[in-house]
Amino acid sequence: MNDSKRRAKFESKVAELLAVTAGLKVPQILMLRRMTSSDPDTQSWANDRELGVVFDTILDRAVAAMDVEVLGAAADQHFDGLLPPGPEEARDKDRWLLFDVTKKYLVNRAKAAAQVPVAPEPPPAVIEEEEEAPIAFDNFRQMFDETLARYARRALQALVVNPTSAANLRPHIPLPFIISPGFATCYETLLRKFVLPDIRATKRIKELSESRIWDSAGPNRLIAILQQGGQGNPILDTWDSRWSAYKSEGVGAKHAKANDPWAVFREWAKAGGFPAPGEADIPLLHSVIRWEPEALLEAWREVALLYQQEFHPKDRHDQAREGAFRDAIVRSIRELPKYGGDLIAMKAFFEMPKCDRMFLRKLMQTVGGTETERRRVAPGLVHFYNNLPL
Repeated sequence: MNDSKRRAKFESKVAELLAVTAGLKVPQILMLRRMTSSDPDTQSWANDRELGVVFDTILDRAVAAMDVEVLGAAADQHFDGLLPPGPEEARDKDRWLLFDVTKKYLVNRAKAAAQVPVAPEPPPAVIEEEEEAPIAFDNFRQMFDETLARYARRALQALVVNPTSAANLRPHIPLPFIISPGFATCYETLLRKFVLPDIRATKRIKELSESRIWDSAGPNRLIAILQQGGQGNPILDTWDSRWSAYKSEGVGAKHAKANDPWAVFREWAKAGGFPAPGEADIPLLHSVIRWEPEALLEAWREVALLYQQEFHPKDRHDQAREGAFRDAIVRSIRELPKYGGDLIAMKAFFEMPKCDRMFLRKLMQTVGGTETERRRVAPGLVHFYNNLPL
């Protein structure tokens, strides 16, 4: 079929769908969407993206016609009443579609609900971060290394699992190195000795050091540059290029071959009885600098609080809706930088009894409808789940 005929068929089919669905309710539209997607003939007039746009428009029209309080009540129940019957995987995909489509209609309702004074106490699992002393430095080198090393250490400390909880709850499952006690300090040692000197020696960072007078506000400026992200970011671009080179050259490539960076990890792992990271873990080690410590702490606070409210509420009014805990983890996976939310889920697995193997399986089905999608959205969690001992 040539392009003009395909376009004509597309326009004809869209007109038919708009007419047929004019009086349909949300569950009927979702079922029709499933049926149309699975029809072999559909590919002759629309690809997956085009079909998605058409049905998003149709679904938006049906959602807009609903009373906002009725829609809000459905959202409170995880949209269970609006989902057509079918496999749980398909229902979860429809559920997340409804979450996305209804956001703009529920924003006013959400703001009104936020005005209700609710201030539950955080659960015992939430540990407040200790305040560090200001960074003292005499030159750019000291300031650069101290700022980035502290930043990375604080991010990793936000993810550390309570070893007592892990030993009691999952005694036969080894802690991943990235969330094990002491790894934050170990990683900081690697950065200071091998990684940061390589990065600081690059032209981009030398230019940054000479671009201004670095006074007492310098550490905050560096963190602001780091968190700004974007193309052309001198710190992140240099960080990425050096870690990419490490895959072939080895970490700390600028140092003498006699210095083995991985020995830092092996010594730590041997002393603590933890698995040691290796070269296959470079993508994960590379990601640490993009995890904002405050964002990780806030995500964990929300996850821990909703776990308590869903499974151990103080009273009926404190009870969270079913699925609130899972949704909080999914939000962290989708909203935090790569691997950040995955590690929140893994920390919960070792500290929260309800977050068991079955929970993780259902969580991943919610994150992505296919294995490919799950690996794209939550690669760390998929790897962790697939390697759990039987």
